[in-house]
Amino acid sequence: MSDQWARQALIATKGLRVVYTLYPVIGGGVAAGTVLANAGAANTFGVDTELIAAAGIPAPFWFAQLQIAAISVAETFVVSIERAGTTTIYEARLGGTLVTGNMSPFTPVYPIYVGSGTQVTGRCASNSGADTVTASVLVATGL
Repeated sequence: MSDQWARQALIATKGLRVVYTLYPVIGGGVAAGTVLANAGAANTFGVDTELIAAAGIPAPFWFAQLQIAAISVAETFVVSIERAGTTTIYEARLGGTLVTGNMSPFTPVYPIYVGSGTQVTGRCASNSGADTVTASVLVATGL
């Protein structure tokens, strides 16, 4: 209950209207996410893959959650979320036991601030060869 009242107080005093959006944005159908691949060698990050385009969100926003839709093989992965492929803002280690993932979302202790118009990228590494993780990110705007 206290969260509800705190939220209403913030809206009344600050005019805050928080909106959560999942990227990739779901359009005509359900988007499974973005495929992140490792470098093809064990314990080596692959190239950065765009999750949110540089001009995709024109206002400042907050990274709130990493969601895994699928993994290519049952093993340990590290997923890195970055600002424009240069600064790591969040990393998570996941130990997949099923290829379908079925994992709870990974949530940072505090939402992570990302400036307006900033590209968000992701990459992964795994214990063995060419493996992939299908990921989505949840962001909050209006804070």
